[in-house]
Amino acid sequence: MVTKKRIKTAFYEQKKDTVDINTGEIISESKTTLSRYSSEPPYVKMYIDDICSMIKVPDSLKNVLFLMLRKLDYDGYMTLSTRYRKSMCDQLSIKDGTLRNRLALLVKKGFVLSEGGNEYLANPKFFARGEWKSIIEQRSAFELKIKYSEDGREITTERIL
Repeated sequence: MVTKKRIKTAFYEQKKDTVDINTGEIISESKTTLSRYSSEPPYVKMYIDDICSMIKVPDSLKNVLFLMLRKLDYDGYMTLSTRYRKSMCDQLSIKDGTLRNRLALLVKKGFVLSEGGNEYLANPKFFARGEWKSIIEQRSAFELKIKYSEDGREITTERIL
């Protein structure tokens, strides 16, 4: 006899009893927890320009973000080596101190999180790369809020620890 009990949207618990048909005695029991991930939701490609416009990010930050996202790996991290940071400064015609200030503003805006050194975690509510299963797990650690008012909308995001 097999029974399935729905626990949450993405998780199922399966219980299996082996019964002696002569005595009706349960010979063995087993319980298995299965996880299923939802399929990727419908999406529309969104451009960095559009995302930055919605959150009122100046072009100076948008250009830094674009160069950072070139380094986005499948775990959601961007490692900016010393060589690449110098290349970013050259491409943007800015000094390293200015780049550091802009990186700090991107962290403050919630686009990326500083993970120490020259490593940043992309906010997966905005940017993700890889398999949907991994992206779901990454996104569960972030919360995105949209507040509407007479002045327009305010979009904020934060990491849930």
